[in-house]
Amino acid sequence: MRVISFKLWGDFAHFRRHYTTSSPLTHSIPPPSALRGIIAAILGLGREEYPQILSPENAKIGVRLLNPVKKIRLGVNYMDTKDGSWVQIDFKKFRPVVKSDGHGNPRLHTQIRMEFIKDPAYEIFFHHKDDALSDDLSSRLKEHRSVYTPYLGISECIANFEFQWDEDVEPANGLSHLVSAVLVSDLKEFKLQDDTGIVKERIPLFINSERVRIESGEILFNPYAKPILANVDGAMIYPGTEDSAFSFIG
Repeated sequence: MRVISFKLWGDFAHFRRHYTTSSPLTHSIPPPSALRGIIAAILGLGREEYPQILSPENAKIGVRLLNPVKKIRLGVNYMDTKDGSWVQIDFKKFRPVVKSDGHGNPRLHTQIRMEFIKDPAYEIFFHHKDDALSDDLSSRLKEHRSVYTPYLGISECIANFEFQWDEDVEPANGLSHLVSAVLVSDLKEFKLQDDTGIVKERIPLFINSERVRIESGEILFNPYAKPILANVDGAMIYPGTEDSAFSFIG
């Protein structure tokens, strides 16, 4: 199986949990749904077409933590657009007519608390059944060239990327040092070791072109960016190693 690997990192990331509203929380790792969007941005695929082109039937995606998960909360200012604020224009003063907050003060922004991942860094594993598409992605990664600007969850969190490798990989058998996140449904066996941390999260696996969540699943990973000794269905041997492996989650 041909797999392309690239590094993805930034200063901050926010992959919003769908059930949070006024105080958004973030997933600890980028879900496959977000990674499809990032790969589509590099390739220049439109938001209406990439869900089908990069669907689970055509593509496989895995993710490895390179930095431990570190979350912080920051206040973010949003423009207040309720009740027509910022819509009417005062042509004499050439500025928006800003509504009052009820106490005689202009209502300009709404501040909310958001959870971010600090210093996120990941290794992304990508397989596609179309070699022409894989060739295009590999070329763009090597040349550090993208059609659209990739970002980590929201447009304020700009992402950087770097090509790692493009190789044919073989299936892993038995217990291996798993470096990536793994679907709980693919996990056959794992052994706890010293300094091993295990976190389980439920994440969206696939979102269609109408922005509807079609599939979700539970994943396991080590939040300290260290391998887990596990036997995983569908795991592949990490190139250049004998006892390390990675798996796909979407």
